[in-house]
Amino acid sequence: MPGISTMCPNLRRQFVSVAVSFVLGCLLVEPTGLAFSQTADERVWQQFLQWLSTVPPADRPAPLFEQYQARLLAEGISQADANDQMAVIRQMLRTRTDGWRVMFNNIYSSQTPGFNTNPNALLVSAVEGRKPGRALDVGMGQGRNAVFLAMKGWDVTGFDVSDEGLRIAQRNAERAGVKLNAVLQSDEQFDFGAARWDLIVITYEPVPLTIASYVKKLSDSLRGGGLVVIESFASESGSFNRRLVDVDPKQLRRAFESFRILHFEETFAMPDWGNERTRLARLIAEKKE
Repeated sequence: MPGISTMCPNLRRQFVSVAVSFVLGCLLVEPTGLAFSQTADERVWQQFLQWLSTVPPADRPAPLFEQYQARLLAEGISQADANDQMAVIRQMLRTRTDGWRVMFNNIYSSQTPGFNTNPNALLVSAVEGRKPGRALDVGMGQGRNAVFLAMKGWDVTGFDVSDEGLRIAQRNAERAGVKLNAVLQSDEQFDFGAARWDLIVITYEPVPLTIASYVKKLSDSLRGGGLVVIESFASESGSFNRRLVDVDPKQLRRAFESFRILHFEETFAMPDWGNERTRLARLIAEKKE
């Protein structure tokens, strides 16, 4: 077979044209397959959100996941396919605040909350005897921590993606005779500012607490001597079937090593969310002056 350089001009042009078409066709295979996969995942996600917006309120996330998987199986979907869809949904929840809003609007509408409606005990101990200042409640929900702080004289701002949660928080504040600045925004949208807060509270929130850039954002937004109070479920990074709000205890402590650690513990205890003792990480860290 002759080389390209020895072909006649017309034949050479035809050969090159066919080769280019073949290469372009091969290059399009991967993006097309990827787009299909993304579309399929989005369809799974949207079907879940549609269902979630119509079901009766649940007291916490776990029953909602269980109900939806049972629904998939009842529709004749295989166990393997149902597991795959639930994996897609859990993965989407890591980045899609539209899902958190629908889910927690459902949960906060329940008349029987599956979480502790009293202020977090670690927070209560952290502010005991401390002069009130400006406080930020990350993921304020129904305002159990924010209202407590406001009653102690703190100027409190809280944000959340759930408008139902914020509505109840404002109602609870009015009943307590205090004021809150409630902001309907996600963690990514909210402007933490610079040297703005004397206290930041983060309990059971899906935020990247062990990532250096996030810790820097918290530190930059605190005044000197300001506190960060953290409590969440705990597990090692990379462990199987981690909850969205799990934090690695060792990584958490290491992430705040530039702070003064006033309290740190890894323990088995009753969480604020749920009704069984489980592994928790707790941290009170003070920004150095």
